[in-house]
Amino acid sequence: MRYTILLLILLLTGCGQGAVVFAPTPIPPDLSPIRYTHPSGVFSVRVPPDWAVYTQHRTDLVSAHFTPPGEITPIIGIAVIKLNTTMDILSIINTYQQQIRQDRYREQDRQAVGDGSWRLSGLRITIGGLAEQINTFIQQTENFVSVLEVVVPDDPNLQAQAEILINTLDINPSATLEPSPLSTLGFVTSSDLQVENIHAWTTPQGVYFVTGEIANYSSQPLFDIPIRLELQTLDGQGIAEALDTVMGYAILPGEFAPFSLRFGQGQPPNTTRYLFTLGNYSWNPAETNAPRIIGADGMTWTDSSSIADDGTLVIEGVVTNTGDEPVRDPLATVTVFDASQNVIAAAFTPVMQGILAPDESVNFVFRIQEIGGTPTNYIVNVQGLATN
Repeated sequence: MRYTILLLILLLTGCGQGAVVFAPTPIPPDLSPIRYTHPSGVFSVRVPPDWAVYTQHRTDLVSAHFTPPGEITPIIGIAVIKLNTTMDILSIINTYQQQIRQDRYREQDRQAVGDGSWRLSGLRITIGGLAEQINTFIQQTENFVSVLEVVVPDDPNLQAQAEILINTLDINPSATLEPSPLSTLGFVTSSDLQVENIHAWTTPQGVYFVTGEIANYSSQPLFDIPIRLELQTLDGQGIAEALDTVMGYAILPGEFAPFSLRFGQGQPPNTTRYLFTLGNYSWNPAETNAPRIIGADGMTWTDSSSIADDGTLVIEGVVTNTGDEPVRDPLATVTVFDASQNVIAAAFTPVMQGILAPDESVNFVFRIQEIGGTPTNYIVNVQGLATN
Protein backbone atom coordinates (compact mmCIF):
# COMPACT_ATOMS: atom_id res chain seq x y z
CA MET A 1 0.00 0.00 0.00
CA ARG A 2 1.51 3.36 -1.00
CA TYR A 3 1.36 6.22 1.46
CA THR A 4 2.37 9.79 0.60
CA ILE A 5 3.83 10.85 -2.73
CA LEU A 6 4.45 14.40 -3.83
CA LEU A 7 3.33 14.23 -7.43
CA LEU A 8 -0.20 15.54 -7.16
CA ILE A 9 -2.76 15.81 -9.91
CA LEU A 10 -5.75 18.11 -9.62
CA LEU A 11 -8.62 17.58 -12.04
CA LEU A 12 -10.89 20.57 -12.46
CA THR A 13 -14.18 20.58 -14.31
CA GLY A 14 -14.63 24.31 -14.02
CA CYS A 15 -13.77 27.14 -11.69
CA GLY A 16 -13.45 26.76 -7.95
CA GLN A 17 -11.50 24.70 -5.47
CA GLY A 18 -10.20 21.35 -6.58
CA ALA A 19 -9.19 18.03 -5.12
CA VAL A 20 -5.97 16.06 -5.13
CA VAL A 21 -5.28 12.56 -6.44
CA PHE A 22 -2.56 10.15 -5.37
CA ALA A 23 -1.52 7.44 -7.83
CA PRO A 24 -2.18 4.01 -6.33
CA THR A 25 0.29 1.14 -6.33
CA PRO A 26 0.11 -1.57 -8.99
CA ILE A 27 -2.50 -4.25 -8.28
CA PRO A 28 -1.00 -7.06 -6.20
CA PRO A 29 -1.96 -10.68 -6.84
CA ASP A 30 -4.16 -10.91 -3.71
CA LEU A 31 -6.87 -8.24 -3.49
CA SER A 32 -8.42 -9.49 -0.26
CA PRO A 33 -8.96 -6.61 2.19
CA ILE A 34 -6.22 -6.16 4.77
CA ARG A 35 -6.31 -4.46 8.13
CA TYR A 36 -5.04 -0.88 7.94
CA THR A 37 -4.21 0.73 11.29
CA HIS A 38 -3.54 4.44 11.45
CA PRO A 39 0.02 5.14 12.72
CA SER A 40 -1.49 6.71 15.84
CA GLY A 41 -3.34 3.52 16.70
CA VAL A 42 -6.57 5.52 17.06
CA PHE A 43 -8.51 3.62 14.39
CA SER A 44 -8.29 0.75 11.94
CA VAL A 45 -10.28 -0.49 8.94
CA ARG A 46 -10.13 -3.27 6.39
CA VAL A 47 -9.19 -1.93 2.96
CA PRO A 48 -8.12 -3.46 -0.40
CA PRO A 49 -4.30 -3.56 -0.53
CA ASP A 50 -4.11 -1.71 -3.86
CA TRP A 51 -5.85 1.41 -2.55
CA ALA A 52 -3.64 4.44 -1.98
CA VAL A 53 -3.84 6.11 1.43
CA TYR A 54 -2.84 9.56 2.63
CA THR A 55 -2.51 9.96 6.41
CA GLN A 56 -2.65 13.00 8.65
CA HIS A 57 -1.22 12.65 12.16
CA ARG A 58 -1.44 15.56 14.57
CA THR A 59 -1.40 15.41 18.35
CA ASP A 60 -5.10 16.34 18.40
CA LEU A 61 -6.37 15.04 15.04
CA VAL A 62 -5.81 11.92 12.94
CA SER A 63 -7.19 11.10 9.51
CA ALA A 64 -6.77 8.90 6.45
CA HIS A 65 -8.05 9.28 2.89
CA PHE A 66 -8.33 6.28 0.57
CA THR A 67 -8.19 6.26 -3.24
CA PRO A 68 -8.95 3.11 -5.27
CA PRO A 69 -7.23 2.36 -8.59
CA GLY A 70 -8.71 4.27 -11.49
CA GLU A 71 -10.13 7.08 -9.35
CA ILE A 72 -8.70 10.59 -9.51
CA THR A 73 -9.62 11.63 -5.96
CA PRO A 74 -10.07 9.87 -2.62
CA ILE A 75 -13.55 8.40 -2.24
CA ILE A 76 -13.36 7.70 1.51
CA GLY A 77 -12.02 9.86 4.30
CA ILE A 78 -11.86 9.12 8.02
CA ALA A 79 -11.09 11.68 10.73
CA VAL A 80 -11.03 11.23 14.50
CA ILE A 81 -10.67 13.63 17.41
CA LYS A 82 -10.99 13.36 21.19
CA LEU A 83 -13.52 15.88 22.49
CA ASN A 84 -12.45 18.22 25.26
CA THR A 85 -16.04 18.78 26.38
CA THR A 86 -19.27 16.85 26.77
CA MET A 87 -21.62 16.86 23.79
CA ASP A 88 -24.46 14.56 22.83
CA ILE A 89 -24.39 12.93 19.41
CA LEU A 90 -27.12 15.13 17.90
CA SER A 91 -25.29 18.30 18.96
CA ILE A 92 -22.12 16.91 17.42
CA ILE A 93 -23.91 16.14 14.16
CA ASN A 94 -25.65 19.50 13.90
CA THR A 95 -22.51 21.47 14.73
CA TYR A 96 -20.41 19.53 12.24
CA GLN A 97 -22.95 19.79 9.44
CA GLN A 98 -23.76 23.47 9.93
CA GLN A 99 -20.48 25.01 11.10
CA ILE A 100 -17.48 22.78 10.48
CA ARG A 101 -17.63 20.91 7.20
CA GLN A 102 -15.88 22.92 4.50
CA ASP A 103 -17.50 21.69 1.30
CA ARG A 104 -20.53 23.05 -0.54
CA TYR A 105 -23.01 20.53 0.79
CA ARG A 106 -26.74 20.06 1.22
CA GLU A 107 -28.05 17.42 3.61
CA GLN A 108 -30.97 15.35 2.33
CA ASP A 109 -31.55 12.73 5.01
CA ARG A 110 -30.19 11.35 8.30
CA GLN A 111 -30.75 8.02 10.00
CA ALA A 112 -29.51 6.35 13.16
CA VAL A 113 -27.60 3.15 12.37
CA GLY A 114 -27.75 0.12 14.62
CA ASP A 115 -24.08 0.32 15.64
CA GLY A 116 -24.60 3.69 17.33
CA SER A 117 -23.47 5.85 14.42
CA TRP A 118 -25.59 8.14 12.27
CA ARG A 119 -25.65 8.11 8.47
CA LEU A 120 -26.19 11.46 6.79
CA SER A 121 -26.98 11.54 3.07
CA GLY A 122 -26.44 14.63 1.00
CA LEU A 123 -25.15 16.24 -2.17
CA ARG A 124 -21.79 17.93 -2.51
CA ILE A 125 -21.49 20.57 -5.21
CA THR A 126 -18.19 20.05 -7.01
CA ILE A 127 -16.16 22.26 -9.28
CA GLY A 128 -18.25 23.44 -12.18
CA GLY A 129 -21.50 23.01 -10.27
CA LEU A 130 -21.75 19.23 -10.58
CA ALA A 131 -23.34 17.26 -7.71
CA GLU A 132 -22.03 14.06 -6.15
CA GLN A 133 -23.72 11.85 -3.57
CA ILE A 134 -22.02 11.87 -0.16
CA ASN A 135 -22.70 9.58 2.79
CA THR A 136 -21.33 10.83 6.10
CA PHE A 137 -21.11 8.52 9.12
CA ILE A 138 -20.64 10.22 12.50
CA GLN A 139 -20.00 8.14 15.60
CA GLN A 140 -19.14 8.81 19.23
CA THR A 141 -17.02 6.22 21.08
CA GLU A 142 -16.62 7.39 24.67
CA ASN A 143 -15.17 10.88 24.10
CA PHE A 144 -13.76 10.05 20.65
CA VAL A 145 -15.66 11.39 17.63
CA SER A 146 -15.17 9.85 14.20
CA VAL A 147 -16.37 11.21 10.86
CA LEU A 148 -16.28 8.87 7.86
CA GLU A 149 -17.27 10.34 4.50
CA VAL A 150 -17.86 8.38 1.32
CA VAL A 151 -18.31 9.63 -2.23
CA VAL A 152 -20.86 7.02 -3.33
CA PRO A 153 -19.35 5.22 -6.34
CA ASP A 154 -21.35 4.14 -9.38
CA ASP A 155 -19.39 0.91 -9.83
CA PRO A 156 -21.08 -1.96 -7.90
CA ASN A 157 -17.72 -3.65 -7.23
CA LEU A 158 -16.34 -0.42 -5.84
CA GLN A 159 -19.47 0.00 -3.73
CA ALA A 160 -18.92 -3.45 -2.23
CA GLN A 161 -15.29 -2.63 -1.41
CA ALA A 162 -16.32 0.66 0.15
CA GLU A 163 -18.95 -1.07 2.30
CA ILE A 164 -16.30 -3.40 3.71
CA LEU A 165 -14.21 -0.42 4.75
CA ILE A 166 -17.20 1.40 6.25
CA ASN A 167 -18.40 -1.61 8.22
CA THR A 168 -14.98 -2.48 9.64
CA LEU A 169 -14.06 0.89 11.14
CA ASP A 170 -12.83 0.27 14.68
CA ILE A 171 -12.02 3.09 17.13
CA ASN A 172 -9.50 2.48 19.90
CA PRO A 173 -10.52 4.75 22.81
CA SER A 174 -7.39 3.81 24.76
CA ALA A 175 -5.11 5.37 22.12
CA THR A 176 -3.37 8.66 22.85
CA LEU A 177 -4.96 11.77 21.37
CA GLU A 178 -4.97 15.25 22.89
CA PRO A 179 -8.48 16.52 23.75
CA SER A 180 -9.67 19.30 21.44
CA PRO A 181 -12.87 21.11 20.42
CA LEU A 182 -15.12 19.73 17.70
CA SER A 183 -13.93 22.53 15.40
CA THR A 184 -10.59 20.69 15.09
CA LEU A 185 -12.30 18.55 12.44
CA GLY A 186 -12.17 21.62 10.20
CA PHE A 187 -8.40 21.11 9.85
CA VAL A 188 -8.62 17.75 8.11
CA THR A 189 -6.53 17.63 4.92
CA SER A 190 -6.22 14.98 2.23
CA SER A 191 -2.65 15.77 1.09
CA ASP A 192 0.60 17.47 2.17
CA LEU A 193 0.10 19.99 -0.63
CA GLN A 194 -3.32 21.42 -1.39
CA VAL A 195 -4.55 23.77 -4.08
CA GLU A 196 -6.85 26.35 -2.54
CA ASN A 197 -8.93 29.39 -3.56
CA ILE A 198 -8.39 28.64 -7.24
CA HIS A 199 -10.05 31.01 -9.70
CA ALA A 200 -10.24 31.04 -13.52
CA TRP A 201 -10.93 34.32 -15.29
CA THR A 202 -10.49 36.21 -18.55
CA THR A 203 -9.33 39.79 -19.01
CA PRO A 204 -11.17 42.24 -21.30
CA GLN A 205 -8.33 41.64 -23.78
CA GLY A 206 -9.11 37.90 -23.85
CA VAL A 207 -6.14 36.69 -21.79
CA TYR A 208 -7.09 33.64 -19.71
CA PHE A 209 -5.75 33.25 -16.13
CA VAL A 210 -5.92 30.55 -13.49
CA THR A 211 -4.82 31.86 -10.09
CA GLY A 212 -4.75 30.34 -6.63
CA GLU A 213 -2.69 29.29 -3.64
CA ILE A 214 -0.71 26.22 -2.65
CA ALA A 215 -0.82 25.25 1.04
CA ASN A 216 2.02 23.25 2.62
CA TYR A 217 0.66 20.92 5.29
CA SER A 218 3.89 18.94 5.56
CA SER A 219 6.56 19.34 8.24
CA GLN A 220 9.28 20.63 5.91
CA PRO A 221 9.80 23.65 3.66
CA LEU A 222 9.16 22.90 -0.02
CA PHE A 223 11.21 24.72 -2.67
CA ASP A 224 10.60 25.61 -6.31
CA ILE A 225 7.40 23.58 -6.68
CA PRO A 226 6.65 23.03 -10.39
CA ILE A 227 3.07 23.58 -11.52
CA ARG A 228 1.42 22.73 -14.82
CA LEU A 229 -2.10 23.40 -16.06
CA GLU A 230 -3.38 21.64 -19.16
CA LEU A 231 -6.64 22.67 -20.81
CA GLN A 232 -8.46 19.61 -22.09
CA THR A 233 -11.40 18.65 -24.26
CA LEU A 234 -14.23 16.47 -22.98
CA ASP A 235 -12.37 13.29 -24.03
CA GLY A 236 -9.19 14.34 -22.23
CA GLN A 237 -7.19 15.65 -25.19
CA GLY A 238 -4.77 18.41 -24.24
CA ILE A 239 -5.16 21.61 -26.26
CA ALA A 240 -3.04 24.14 -24.32
CA GLU A 241 -0.79 24.21 -21.30
CA ALA A 242 1.02 26.63 -19.00
CA LEU A 243 4.10 25.83 -16.90
CA ASP A 244 5.53 27.74 -13.95
CA THR A 245 6.65 27.40 -10.33
CA VAL A 246 4.89 28.54 -7.17
CA MET A 247 5.87 32.10 -6.27
CA GLY A 248 8.48 32.77 -3.61
CA TYR A 249 11.58 30.83 -2.63
CA ALA A 250 9.72 28.16 -0.66
CA ILE A 251 6.48 27.33 1.14
CA LEU A 252 7.25 26.91 4.82
CA PRO A 253 5.28 24.36 6.89
CA GLY A 254 1.76 25.59 7.52
CA GLU A 255 2.08 28.49 5.08
CA PHE A 256 0.72 29.40 1.64
CA ALA A 257 2.18 30.70 -1.61
CA PRO A 258 0.37 32.03 -4.68
CA PHE A 259 0.54 31.05 -8.33
CA SER A 260 -0.67 32.67 -11.54
CA LEU A 261 -0.88 30.79 -14.84
CA ARG A 262 -1.46 32.84 -17.98
CA PHE A 263 -2.79 31.80 -21.39
CA GLY A 264 -2.07 34.72 -23.68
CA GLN A 265 -4.21 33.32 -26.53
CA GLY A 266 -7.22 32.94 -24.21
CA GLN A 267 -9.29 29.87 -23.37
CA PRO A 268 -9.94 27.61 -26.37
CA PRO A 269 -13.70 27.29 -26.96
CA ASN A 270 -13.68 23.48 -26.68
CA THR A 271 -12.10 23.46 -23.22
CA THR A 272 -14.27 21.47 -20.80
CA ARG A 273 -11.84 20.50 -18.05
CA TYR A 274 -8.44 21.29 -16.62
CA LEU A 275 -5.64 19.06 -15.41
CA PHE A 276 -3.52 20.69 -12.70
CA THR A 277 -0.25 19.00 -11.74
CA LEU A 278 1.90 19.86 -8.73
CA GLY A 279 5.47 18.59 -8.95
CA ASN A 280 7.10 16.38 -11.55
CA TYR A 281 9.35 13.35 -11.60
CA SER A 282 12.56 15.41 -11.52
CA TRP A 283 11.47 17.61 -8.60
CA ASN A 284 12.97 16.66 -5.24
CA PRO A 285 10.82 18.01 -2.37
CA ALA A 286 13.43 16.89 0.18
CA GLU A 287 16.23 18.97 -1.36
CA THR A 288 19.14 18.73 1.09
CA ASN A 289 21.17 21.56 -0.45
CA ALA A 290 18.32 24.07 -0.32
CA PRO A 291 19.20 27.41 1.28
CA ARG A 292 17.86 28.44 4.66
CA ILE A 293 14.89 30.79 4.33
CA ILE A 294 14.54 33.95 6.43
CA GLY A 295 11.02 35.36 6.65
CA ALA A 296 9.04 36.93 9.47
CA ASP A 297 11.57 35.49 11.94
CA GLY A 298 14.18 37.96 10.68
CA MET A 299 12.32 40.68 8.78
CA THR A 300 9.30 42.89 9.26
CA TRP A 301 7.39 44.80 6.62
CA THR A 302 4.64 47.37 6.30
CA ASP A 303 2.41 47.95 3.28
CA SER A 304 -0.47 50.05 1.97
CA SER A 305 -2.61 49.95 -1.17
CA SER A 306 -4.29 52.36 -3.56
CA ILE A 307 -6.04 52.30 -6.93
CA ALA A 308 -4.48 54.44 -9.65
CA ASP A 309 -6.54 56.46 -12.12
CA ASP A 310 -6.13 53.75 -14.78
CA GLY A 311 -7.44 51.07 -12.38
CA THR A 312 -4.01 49.65 -11.49
CA LEU A 313 -3.79 48.20 -7.98
CA VAL A 314 -0.68 49.69 -6.34
CA ILE A 315 0.75 48.08 -3.22
CA GLU A 316 3.76 49.78 -1.64
CA GLY A 317 5.76 48.84 1.39
CA VAL A 318 8.99 48.86 3.38
CA VAL A 319 10.99 45.80 4.44
CA THR A 320 13.32 46.01 7.45
CA ASN A 321 15.92 43.48 8.55
CA THR A 322 15.12 43.17 12.26
CA GLY A 323 17.33 40.13 12.81
CA ASP A 324 20.96 39.68 13.73
CA GLU A 325 22.16 38.32 10.39
CA PRO A 326 22.26 39.67 6.84
CA VAL A 327 19.55 38.61 4.38
CA ARG A 328 20.39 37.95 0.75
CA ASP A 329 18.10 38.84 -2.17
CA PRO A 330 14.80 39.45 -0.34
CA LEU A 331 11.75 38.69 -2.49
CA ALA A 332 8.14 39.86 -1.94
CA THR A 333 4.95 38.14 -3.08
CA VAL A 334 1.37 39.39 -2.97
CA THR A 335 -1.89 37.45 -3.13
CA VAL A 336 -5.05 39.44 -3.90
CA PHE A 337 -8.51 38.13 -2.89
CA ASP A 338 -12.09 39.03 -3.69
CA ALA A 339 -14.95 38.96 -1.16
CA SER A 340 -15.35 35.18 -1.62
CA GLN A 341 -11.63 34.60 -0.90
CA ASN A 342 -10.91 33.63 -4.51
CA VAL A 343 -7.38 34.52 -5.57
CA ILE A 344 -7.95 37.12 -8.30
CA ALA A 345 -4.32 38.19 -8.80
CA ALA A 346 -0.83 37.22 -7.66
CA ALA A 347 2.60 38.70 -8.25
CA PHE A 348 6.17 38.72 -7.00
CA THR A 349 8.95 41.28 -7.09
CA PRO A 350 12.59 41.32 -5.97
CA VAL A 351 12.86 43.73 -3.06
CA MET A 352 16.55 44.15 -3.78
CA GLN A 353 19.48 42.22 -5.18
CA GLY A 354 22.30 41.75 -2.74
CA ILE A 355 22.53 41.95 1.02
CA LEU A 356 19.99 43.56 3.35
CA ALA A 357 22.04 44.21 6.48
CA PRO A 358 20.64 44.16 10.03
CA ASP A 359 18.61 47.33 10.80
CA GLU A 360 18.60 48.26 7.11
CA SER A 361 15.32 48.99 5.26
CA VAL A 362 14.33 48.97 1.60
CA ASN A 363 11.16 49.90 -0.31
CA PHE A 364 9.11 47.70 -2.65
CA VAL A 365 6.12 48.30 -4.92
CA PHE A 366 3.61 46.16 -6.86
CA ARG A 367 1.62 47.54 -9.79
CA ILE A 368 -1.05 45.02 -10.76
CA GLN A 369 -3.13 45.75 -13.86
CA GLU A 370 -4.69 42.35 -14.62
CA ILE A 371 -7.17 41.43 -11.88
CA GLY A 372 -9.94 38.83 -12.03
CA GLY A 373 -12.51 40.61 -9.87
CA THR A 374 -12.98 43.30 -7.25
CA PRO A 375 -10.12 43.25 -4.72
CA THR A 376 -11.17 43.29 -1.06
CA ASN A 377 -7.96 42.23 0.70
CA TYR A 378 -4.44 41.05 0.03
CA ILE A 379 -1.50 39.36 1.76
CA VAL A 380 2.14 40.38 1.31
CA ASN A 381 4.87 37.92 2.22
CA VAL A 382 8.62 38.51 2.16
CA GLN A 383 11.36 35.88 2.11
CA GLY A 384 15.12 36.12 1.83
CA LEU A 385 18.06 33.74 1.82
CA ALA A 386 20.54 33.22 4.63
CA THR A 387 24.15 33.93 3.80
CA ASN A 388 25.49 30.84 5.59
